[in-house]
Amino acid sequence: VSIQVTVIYSNGEDIEGYQVHRRREIDVIREEKHIEAIDYNPKAEMVFWVDSYERKIKRSYMVDALAGEVKVGYPQDLSVKGTSKPTSVAVDWVAENLYWTETDRSGAKPKGRVMVAKQDGRYRRSLVDSALELPTSIAVDPQVGRMYWTDAGASPKIETAWLDGSRRRPLVTDRIRHPAGLTIDYASEHALYWVDAKLNHIETMRPDGTNREIILKGDNLHHPLSLDVFENNLYWVTRDTGELVKQDKFGRGIPVTLAKNLVNPTGVKVYHKAKYNLTLSNPCKNNPCSHLCLIVPGGHRCSCPDNTNIRVSSAEVLCDSAAEEPLPLPRICHCRNGGICREDGADLVCACPQDYSGSDCETLVQRTRAPGSGSTALVIPIVILLVIAAAGAIFYFIRKRPFGKGPGLSSLTNSQSVSFRQGTNVEFGSPAFSNNGPAIAEPMQDVEYSMADIGSKNRDFSNPMYDALGTLETVPDGNGTSALYDDMKGRAEPSSAVLAPSSMVVRSARDTPGKGHRSSTHRELDPSPDTGKDTQKLVEEDPSEC
Repeated sequence: VSIQVTVIYSNGEDIEGYQVHRRREIDVIREEKHIEAIDYNPKAEMVFWVDSYERKIKRSYMVDALAGEVKVGYPQDLSVKGTSKPTSVAVDWVAENLYWTETDRSGAKPKGRVMVAKQDGRYRRSLVDSALELPTSIAVDPQVGRMYWTDAGASPKIETAWLDGSRRRPLVTDRIRHPAGLTIDYASEHALYWVDAKLNHIETMRPDGTNREIILKGDNLHHPLSLDVFENNLYWVTRDTGELVKQDKFGRGIPVTLAKNLVNPTGVKVYHKAKYNLTLSNPCKNNPCSHLCLIVPGGHRCSCPDNTNIRVSSAEVLCDSAAEEPLPLPRICHCRNGGICREDGADLVCACPQDYSGSDCETLVQRTRAPGSGSTALVIPIVILLVIAAAGAIFYFIRKRPFGKGPGLSSLTNSQSVSFRQGTNVEFGSPAFSNNGPAIAEPMQDVEYSMADIGSKNRDFSNPMYDALGTLETVPDGNGTSALYDDMKGRAEPSSAVLAPSSMVVRSARDTPGKGHRSSTHRELDPSPDTGKDTQKLVEEDPSEC
């Protein structure tokens, strides 16, 4: 790639440039409305573009034009606004004429035109105004005196004609849906390249329509909208992803993304002085025409603005139309570092970014804030207070939280109750011990404790269960047999695998009437005498010791 190659492309309301040799982006035009198409004149170092929102064609000096004096572009309106909407633009850098396409939607059916005027917008004339609906792009080749355009209307096609609008003929009419981005490879036999946004194609052919070939196709193109070619590379912008992409013009290799996040990119051009042949002679150099001089193969033709007639004199071709003063050259903007030129009466002043100042935004300003001033001084104390408050809340929560006693243990402890009653029954009132059957909810029984009797009664501890078992005697039943417990037949088994003591009824001599009644004694207070005899035969004596 040659040095100092800059790819200029539309990005919403701006024209931006990507300097390939430096791999950085620059601002070319700022704060327009909606830029749709781009071209340039390398001899005059001017950029031309279509603003589809304002329906205007404008121009400006390119960045670093006039030996580096221009730092950023400043727009100049060419006053070609009409009822139609411009859609594309191309510059004849040899005869210094401007070509563009436009669409008139005022009728029931769109009507397209191919227009021409002087480079400053004077003497506009319609060249093609029939069988054309939605022209999307135009390219001119002053070396051969021809122009080419694409039509995306009901009958999509690519056509060509001489630069005066004559000798019109179609080049492509089949296998085409939405052609756009038509461009010419001047260094490769003037081959034509274009994109098809609906078919996801990039195609090429010879200028006479032969040798048509698909270079790239597929969803990875992301619906290209505009295209340009320079040396061995293609450059295009995508509709779906908003990217500027480069790839070999023969379809080899892989695509390389140069810029991303573009807003509705619809135009791209490679800006380099070697792209166009600047050594071509101008057939209109002697200017025999009073208004328009248009290049045709082998020479030139004079033309007049619309609604005027030509009358030929002996020396020149004259039009019965008033002569107009040439438009002044675009104004030069010296703003640097992202500054923008604004009109202040008759002068241009720079609106500088926040960190720059000076007449040309050339001075970097180190903006410092006094301590305690501004929003920072207010935000920092608030953040500190919030952190302290959060730490205090966490500390309070930790101190008040009852560690060591889980909710399961607390509920288990509170749900258990033990009741000691007079007699021999001990009841455990917790249903948590019953796992084999449904828990039976019963009202809590008041535990019968009397603190008043502590001082008057014997304080020796007596286990009620042991007391009951200690007084058990053999009680004869009605059949003359002895029984220890009541007959359990007919009684429901406890639902739990653990028998609650309340389900076991023990009879004592006090509860059993009849003969054999014996008085209740406390065996723990009346132990049996120790005789020293082994009545249970637990010790085996050695016969030799007897």
